[in-house]
Amino acid sequence: MRSLLIVLVFSLGFGVVHAQSKKEMIVLLNSRVDSLNQVVANERSVNTRLTNKIGQLDAAIKRLENEKSALEINLEAQRKLKDAQIKSKQDSLTLVVKELLQYKPAPPKVEEKLIVAQDVSGPIKTVTIGKQVWMLENLNVASFKNGVAIPEVQDKDAWDNAGDNKQPAWCYYDNDPKNGEKYGKLYNWYAVVDDNGLCPQGWHVPSDAEWDTLVTYLGGKDVAGAKMKAKPVMKKGVKYNHVNSKVCSNCSNASAEYRKICPVCKGTGEVKIPLRKEKYVYDYVASGFEGGTNESGFTGLPGGGRLYDGHYGYIGNYGYWWGSTEYAANDAWGRDLYYANGDASRANSNKKSGLSVRCLRD
Repeated sequence: MRSLLIVLVFSLGFGVVHAQSKKEMIVLLNSRVDSLNQVVANERSVNTRLTNKIGQLDAAIKRLENEKSALEINLEAQRKLKDAQIKSKQDSLTLVVKELLQYKPAPPKVEEKLIVAQDVSGPIKTVTIGKQVWMLENLNVASFKNGVAIPEVQDKDAWDNAGDNKQPAWCYYDNDPKNGEKYGKLYNWYAVVDDNGLCPQGWHVPSDAEWDTLVTYLGGKDVAGAKMKAKPVMKKGVKYNHVNSKVCSNCSNASAEYRKICPVCKGTGEVKIPLRKEKYVYDYVASGFEGGTNESGFTGLPGGGRLYDGHYGYIGNYGYWWGSTEYAANDAWGRDLYYANGDASRANSNKKSGLSVRCLRD
């Protein structure tokens, strides 16, 4: 019984102690909950402040971006305005310069002086044009430089056959030695390139490139021709016309109706007179080349040429000179001068043709 009582007392005591401990625990836990709630509240407050701060920063960034955009637009507008102002000033300056140039005298034109020197003291007359030394006259030899004779071919069919057989040949224009005295001989291209050598020792037939050098030095093909042509020598010519009528003076100034019924000429407009000769005087080129100035000293003459079939043509109008450069199987390059213009024309001719030759010093 006593033991039961002791146990009961102990149990009651333990229960009271246990009850007190649980209450304290609850108080402690509530306190911790309050602390945690306070911490959470503080964290939320911080988060709210951070969110607000981020919002403020976003707004500031957007504001700065807007300011940047506005600044860029403003700068671009200023740049365009400045460009327009510069262009306007440049345009004004250009107009002023143009206006000034109208009143400013043009500078004197400086033309390159041709270096030309003729030498007629030696057995071979020469002319130096730039850095080239040319013969002053067309070639007029009947043999190659080694003494081998070049056949003279007068007959037109024989001339044609010589070309067909690629044999060298020469002739005078119209087979007249007087033309040779003035213009030299005409040669086919097979004489030009013969291995025996057409030009004298120390000379050669110019190549196409060497002709180009001359023409270029003289200002180009459009103007070089006049400088290469010998000056024309003009003379008076006399001709007579046989006449047996004259204009009717009775009705020459009358109306067409009156002329039809003119009693003197019976409407013919002419009156018969005794046959007589009427003299008239005219100018003609006795020598040289029409339109030539000979500024180069080349002294080119219109010696004409011989066609590949043996016929002659164009003396007094054209001058033809061979070059040593082949153009095609049947043609080779040369140069032409024509009385009606100032060109120095590059032209290819049939190798059977008879043209003049000018030799160039080696």
